[in-house]
Amino acid sequence: MAELERLETSKVRLTFTIGNEKIEEAKNSGHWSASKPLAITDEQVEVLLGLLRAYEPACSNFLAMSASVKRTYTRAYFDAKTDDGRTKRLAWMVKRLNKNLKPM
Repeated sequence: MAELERLETSKVRLTFTIGNEKIEEAKNSGHWSASKPLAITDEQVEVLLGLLRAYEPACSNFLAMSASVKRTYTRAYFDAKTDDGRTKRLAWMVKRLNKNLKPM
């Protein structure tokens, strides 16, 4: 019984140590104190909708989706860091929206 308690105690210590190491890594990389992304605005949703108007049935399917799904698609588009990335994201969205699929 004492051996089992010793093993459980060492497991807790190891988990605690690993957790603290991960926290320290996050603090050193800046992820620990990184601000949360800003909320998606209605204007951003409208910008994406303007881009989707050239693609049917993707545009109609997008319009029929809930506001939260529209914001998720919009975030996916605006989170891309480059113009090339946004172009690829738009192509991915059109492909999914043509099938009336929600983002993953």
